[in-house]
Order: sequence, then structure tokens, then C-alpha cells
Amino acid sequence: MNIPKQIDEIVLHRQEKLPQIQQMIERLENVNNVIQKLEKVCQDASFEKPQIYESLFNQCSEIAENLRLINTKSFRQRYEKVQETLNQLYNRFSRKQIHISFVGRAGQGKSLVMQKISGLSGDIIPSSNGSDCTGTKSIITNQDTTGVHAEIIFYSKNEYKDIVNKYIQEIFENGIYEINSVEEISVLKQYSLETKVESNAQKQSLFLQLNKYIEHSDVVLPLLGTTQTIPAEEIESYVAQYSHLDKSHKYYKYLGVKVANIKCQFPFSQCGKIVLVDTIGLGDTALDIREKMLSTVSEDSDAIVMMTRPDPQRPSIVQYDIDIVNDIGAKMSSDYTNKMLFWIINQVSEGEGKNIDGISEFLSRLKRMRDFPVADYLVVDCNDKNAVERDLLIPILEKLPNNLPQMDEMLLKQAEGQLIELYWEYHEISSKVNKAFNASIDQDVKREFDLVIKKTYEKMTNNVREAYVNEPYGKLRAENCKEFEAAAKEKMRNILINIPTKQTILEFLDNGSINQHNAYERLTDKMRILIIDDFLELNKTLEKLVTQMKQCIVNILANENSGRLKYIIVSNPENADMWLKEFIEFTQNYPRYKPITDAIKKLSAFNMSMESFLIYRVRAQLDEIDLSLQAQGPVLQGSLAEKSTLADDIHFWLEHYLEIVYQKIQTELATLYAYPNSTLWAVIKDFYDRIVYSQNKDIDAKTAWRYLYENSIPQIWREDYKNYQAQKGIAEDWNTLIEEIHKYDNKNLYQFN
Repeated sequence: MNIPKQIDEIVLHRQEKLPQIQQMIERLENVNNVIQKLEKVCQDASFEKPQIYESLFNQCSEIAENLRLINTKSFRQRYEKVQETLNQLYNRFSRKQIHISFVGRAGQGKSLVMQKISGLSGDIIPSSNGSDCTGTKSIITNQDTTGVHAEIIFYSKNEYKDIVNKYIQEIFENGIYEINSVEEISVLKQYSLETKVESNAQKQSLFLQLNKYIEHSDVVLPLLGTTQTIPAEEIESYVAQYSHLDKSHKYYKYLGVKVANIKCQFPFSQCGKIVLVDTIGLGDTALDIREKMLSTVSEDSDAIVMMTRPDPQRPSIVQYDIDIVNDIGAKMSSDYTNKMLFWIINQVSEGEGKNIDGISEFLSRLKRMRDFPVADYLVVDCNDKNAVERDLLIPILEKLPNNLPQMDEMLLKQAEGQLIELYWEYHEISSKVNKAFNASIDQDVKREFDLVIKKTYEKMTNNVREAYVNEPYGKLRAENCKEFEAAAKEKMRNILINIPTKQTILEFLDNGSINQHNAYERLTDKMRILIIDDFLELNKTLEKLVTQMKQCIVNILANENSGRLKYIIVSNPENADMWLKEFIEFTQNYPRYKPITDAIKKLSAFNMSMESFLIYRVRAQLDEIDLSLQAQGPVLQGSLAEKSTLADDIHFWLEHYLEIVYQKIQTELATLYAYPNSTLWAVIKDFYDRIVYSQNKDIDAKTAWRYLYENSIPQIWREDYKNYQAQKGIAEDWNTLIEEIHKYDNKNLYQFN
């Protein structure tokens, strides 16, 4: 298995998805800008004396009343969630390596394993037996380079200030000692804060951490806001809490480090482009460690390695470890951890902490936890470099090519689900805006456009009538469908072309058939299925004909010289199925449009298939090659001892009977070639009847179309309406805002291409 090549393919496939994610992020920013404009208008409508659209609201107070009812809070919450998801996806797919994060309690062997994989020593990756030594988030990147160096990114001054204030808020009531800038940290020394901390263990512990920020601010402040490249021998002093040689030698630069990216070449050649992500051990006294770990897992991780070193005296499963896995599952989804979270059991074979004797029972207990969201449990001697490669690294890397692309697709689908939820929030707002906007379409407007609405409706319905009376379907109604006839005749020719050859027949005879008749029967059984399957492929021709018919109707409805509906249905009218689907979504929310909705639904749902009208006719002509329906089969010459002669005779009879089948199917289908044209004609005629003559309760089709056109005057006759409104002194940007809102009320825009 070429793991580096497979990792490269995963990275490339991810990067191919970046344009559509970026396009969606930008589109949603435009959607948000439109909502922000609307919020200003809604706020203006709530004033006793509006500032923006005073003349409009004075002319029609119902507009302002409807606008005041619009609430965008739910949309905004979903928008922020979706943007966060999309940004995480974009960052994930932008990575040029695969990230493997190591999580777990302090002292479980995370750093030790990273040392073995990367080949780095303890003076670069700090590790300690049973206690936490890592001071900050570190990542180790495998790259083709000589030597070792680190890129250290420090917090900004504002980020650092927020960290200090978070401790102050947690420790002191009302955060009374909060600082406004990092320069004020030194002032905190004057307050003798240790005397003001409550005597509970949690706050005392948090204060010890806060005191590090206070006492050592002179070391950290000059580094804030910078990025520095550090040689190997200095890395420990930036990422560790103390020296690996002398624990009493403390370091404090890590307090200001946001992330340390250590770069080197890993010794295992099959690693490929991977990055190891270290995290501060859970249980450390630093604030928000758990939240930071979960953030790292969700934002910076592809695979997740959960480290546990069972206690040698009591090798029981610690609830804290179970909670870690459950928290990650809740953050990433259990489906994700089922594929990408690996629980490593750190086996110590000798010396201090020896726990090998209890590992088997520990593993057994883990596996008894049913439906626990873990990809695999791996027992590894983490102190042995070869064992780490063999039992940990290789098993994880081998699962990446299959599991990781599946998870990427899952995350995209989850994002798309959030996008659709956002669309429905937007659609609800758009519907309320339309209600407000329609209030501005008063009787004067309707009278002004009455004649053009009538002409448009008549032109549209006349064009549909022309399609079934003359061109194209009126003239074709009684004629054979040339496309279908040509395709069917090709299938009939295949009956004779696909007659089994003598060689094929000999192969049947050589496969241990009981007798010659058994071979003949098996061949005819095979031919019947082959013929039926071949004729079922005519469904493709029928589907194409139906699509062409629907496209003809959509062109009539959408064209600006006919129905002009392209101005209210955003989907491309060249895609008939998608356009009809959106038209249904547009009309079905309005009871007054029901005759239109019913007509469009009937048209959209229509299809033709071989199963519905033809395949039983073809099957009825296959009796000649179905021995189960014959009183007696053909008399075959020769025996199994004379296979060549027998094969010739079987071939003769197959050819004979398949010629009969051919003639029968040809006769049967000759009268049916006009079926597709006559059927498509009937569908168009039915559609015409429904959009002209149908009635639902008190609303007939013609009235429904008048309502639809009246309510859509500003979109369908945009320039004429703007000129009319201008004459009445109504601001043009009001109409522009409505157009923008309508533009993004399209579910297709909230789906990845």
C-alpha cells in the first residue's frame, strides 16, 4: 500500500471542493447583507416618523404594519452557525496535510508517542511520566527538510488580555480586577490578589495559573503579536512548562504561545503528508482546557488518537476517558468518531508503571461497551518505536484512504442540511416581505397593469394551444415517433446479433450439463432475460422524449415573449425538471394559486416507461424460447459424446426460434410506434385544459393566473413598475431591496453544485 500517494489523492480531492465552498460563503455574505438592509427598513417602519420610506408608509400603512412583524433573530442564529461550519470546512479542505490529533488526560503518553513517530527527542517534545508538561498547543509537521525548527505564533495583545480577564472573571466576583490592556497586568501585583481569593480548591487552583500570567508578564509581553522561527535547541523553552533535564527549571514563554508548528522529517517513510497535533493534557489547571481540546479536535483534526495508560494496580476504565470520547462524539458526531477516533491502550512492559498484566482485561472491558463510538482499540507499547509504527501508526494510516473521504462527504452533507434549514428561515422572511410588498400593489397598480396581464396570459395559453394543435405535437400526434421507432428496431436487431455462438454453446456443454436439452433450456433462459433487459433500455429514449415535452412547456411559461415567468422563478428554465419543481414550491404556499399548482404538479410528475405500456407485449412474444410453456422442445441431433454436432444443432434451433421471436415482436410493435407522440400530445392538451378551464372551490384557473400576475407585477414588469412608482414618488431603492430579497429566495442557491 502506497500511503503517501493515497494521502496526496485525499488532499487533492479536498482542494477540488474548495471553489464551491468559497462560492457558498460569499453567497451567504450577500444574503446576510440583504437581511441587514431589511432590518434597517423594519426598524424604520417601527418609528412614529420613519426616516427612509416615509412617503411609501404614508401611502400604504399596511406595508409598515407587515414589516414590523418580521423577526430575523432565528435567521441570524442559523446564519452564524452555518458560516462557522462552512469556514471550518474550508479550512479543513485547504489543509495540505492530514492532521492526527492526540487527546487524553495528562501523563497518558501522548507526547511519548509523538516523539516515536516524529523522531524528535524529549528536549523538543516535552513528555513526563504521569504529569502534564506540555504548555501549549503544538503541531509537528512531516516535511522533506534537513534539521528541525519551529514556527512559533504568539497571541495578539487583545487575545492575551482576554485570557487574563477570563481567569479574573472565574476567580473574582463581578470581575472587579479586569484589565483594559496587557500593559495593566503588572498593576495587578499591587492588589495582593492572593489574599482575596476564596478558599475553595478550584479557585485556588485557577489563581495559581493566573499568577503565572501576572508574575511573568515581563517575559511574555514583548513576544505578543509576533511569529518567530526558532532552532531545535530552543523549542522546549517555548512549548514546555519546565526543562526535561531539571523540573525545577521552569519556562513561561508558553503562556503567550498560540501554536507552535515544529517541522522535521519523520523517520517512517510511509507517513506521507501528516501533521501530529499535541494538546495540553486534560486535568491541567489551565482554564478552558477541555473546550480548547474540543475546538482543536473539530477545527484541526482528521484522525483522533485517544491515549490511555491503564493504572498498574487498578486497570479499570476511567469515567473521565469515557466522557472525553462522548464529548468528542457530541462535537463531531458519533458517525465521525466511529470511523476516525482510535483508542490507544498504552502498554508498559517493564519498569515503573508496568501494567502489561492487566491490559487483556482492560481491553475486554472496553469492547464490552456496546455501540461505543470508536473506530478501533489498539494496544501499543508506546515506549518502543517499532511497536508505535507497527501497532499504531500503520493501522491508522491504512484506514485513512477509505474512512476519511467518507467523513468528508458526511460533513458536506451535514453542512448542506444546515444550509437548507437556513433557506427555510430566509424563505419565511421573504414570504413576509412579499406580503408587505404586495400591500403596495394597490388597486390603482392592478388597474394600470390589467391589460398587459390579460395579454400575457392569452399569449401564454395560446402558445400552449399551438403546441398541441400545430407545432410541434399537433402534427406529430398521429405519426410514428421516429426516435422511439429507431431505438426499438435497434433492440430487435440485437435479438439476432446476440444469438449464442457455437463456442458459447460448447462451453455450456462442457460445464457438466446433465443432457443436451438442459443446455438448450439454460441458453433460452439466458436469452429471455437478455432481450427483456435490452428493451428496458428504451426507457432512456422515453425519458428523453418526456424531458423535451416538458422543456417545450417550460419555454412557453418562462419566455419573456410568452408567460414571462422567468422573472419570478430563479432556476434556469433550460432545466425543465428543476424549474417546474421550483414553480411548485413558489405557488403551493398560496391557496389562491391552487389550480396552477395542480396543473404544474401533474405535468412535473408525468413520465413514460417500458414497464407501463410495452414490456408485457415484448414478454408475450418470448414463449417460443420458454420450454416451461412448450409441450415439447426441439428434437436435438447428436449426444454429449458428439458435442460439436450437438452445438451446431442447438445453434440452428436457437436461430430458428429467435427469428420467430423477432418477427412476432416486429409485428407487435409496428402498431405502437405512434404511442409516445400521442401520449405527449395528450399530456399537453390536459395541461392546457387545466390552466384554462380548471376550478378549485371558488377560484377558477383564469382568476388564479390573474392573482399570480398581479402579485408579481414588480418582478415581471420591472421597468414599467419602477416608472409607475416613480410617478407616485415611491423610492426606487425600495423596489431594489425587494428584488434582492426575491433573488436569494431559491433553494438551489443553498445547495452545493
